[in-house]
Amino acid sequence: MRKENFMGLENPGTAIITGASSGFGNLFAKRLSDQGFDLIITARRKARLEALAKELSEKNSTIVEVIVGDLTKMEDINKLAARVKEIDNLDCLINNAGVGTGEDFLKPDANLDEYLNMINLHCKAPMVVTHAALAGMIKRDRGLVMNISSIASLILHGSHEPIYNSTKSFLSVFTEMIQLKLNATKSKVKMKAICPGFTITEMTQYADKSDTKRYSAWDTADDVVDHALDNYNNKDIIIISGKHFPEEVKNWRKIARTKPGRYFYF
Repeated sequence: MRKENFMGLENPGTAIITGASSGFGNLFAKRLSDQGFDLIITARRKARLEALAKELSEKNSTIVEVIVGDLTKMEDINKLAARVKEIDNLDCLINNAGVGTGEDFLKPDANLDEYLNMINLHCKAPMVVTHAALAGMIKRDRGLVMNISSIASLILHGSHEPIYNSTKSFLSVFTEMIQLKLNATKSKVKMKAICPGFTITEMTQYADKSDTKRYSAWDTADDVVDHALDNYNNKDIIIISGKHFPEEVKNWRKIARTKPGRYFYF
């Protein structure tokens, strides 16, 4: 027996998940398959996508379409957007694909191509694919676009990776602004930006874990995915996951006006 879907839909349609070969994307695909959604999953790693599609098809009889692509490339971004426009029952788009980098922006020989790819993946791809998805969702007056952002989009101090924070900040603000425009038209379509703190995933397996007290508070990917789905019905656009990160954001906001180089006029 299938579980009730998180959107409360009588007949759930199709969900698209980018970056579905591992981490959050893989778990979102499994949760939504269990809840009766058909899926379009995309990532670069074909073998992993095909294995996931086979697993979910056999388990839940889910119709799973695999699109192999690299969303750092405009050609593949446009290809996915074109496919999105063809779907007449799109209920959920999860822009999950993301990347980190070990580059140092201040080094003269920094590989700027890595940063440009990050901008494409975190900014251009969600913008283009969201635009493609919203046309049908607005017409049907139902649907959700969930952008997987980061706590880094909200806390700007202590950053060792300015481009990552900057691109994730774009993603969070983009989500908020689109929701405000939807609200102005009385649309029922929802936008959510999920902002996990430190999370144990394949992407963070090499992160510095020397601060054992802080590391003990890291979320699991399952925690983040469940939190994201459980918060669908609340009015918040920005969803922060983590045991201590909401308080950290509040503290940063309190001291923001005293930071050098920040000026506020009232």
